[in-house]
Amino acid sequence: MPRPISWPTREEWQAKAEQSERTSCFARERVSSDPAEWLGTDQIAEGRVAAAKLVRATRIALGKAGLAGERSSLNQWYRDAADEGATVDDLASGWFHVTRYARMVQVMPEAADRLAVLGEALRTARDAAAEAVEEKAVATAVATRASDEGWAKELERRARVERGPQVTTITVHQDGSSTVSAPVPFQPPWPSY
Repeated sequence: MPRPISWPTREEWQAKAEQSERTSCFARERVSSDPAEWLGTDQIAEGRVAAAKLVRATRIALGKAGLAGERSSLNQWYRDAADEGATVDDLASGWFHVTRYARMVQVMPEAADRLAVLGEALRTARDAAAEAVEEKAVATAVATRASDEGWAKELERRARVERGPQVTTITVHQDGSSTVSAPVPFQPPWPSY
């Protein structure tokens, strides 16, 4: 059954192109979440080794400082970062928190600084690429909405939305042939009381 919807005008729709594209997803979702895309394998291996050494020393220091309750959180951040399927966010966040705990109890400052640098380099490289991809997507969306073809597609989409869900029936006959009905509006079954 057709539904009346108050649609924006073409000018309003076109003016919202940038906002619509920027809010359709996070910029980082537009690029790969694989850390190997943004940091060299040698640097990732170096970070994993440094994190393992830092975690061992930090666990001991947390116990001596009377902060043994913090170890479970430290362990979880490390496990997230050490996972072979870790994403950029898992790795960067894990390394950040391992570094934070190590600095809190002043353990291996050089290793903590190096791990922080690697984590920041990873996140910065990914974010810079994501921003560039997002800018390109915004430019494409603005150009599409400014074109007559883009407006025609939007009008088709609006017509589909107003029309609502459609049902097509396919009938298979005994001889193996089939027939397809024209689409008809979907009528939800009414509950029987």
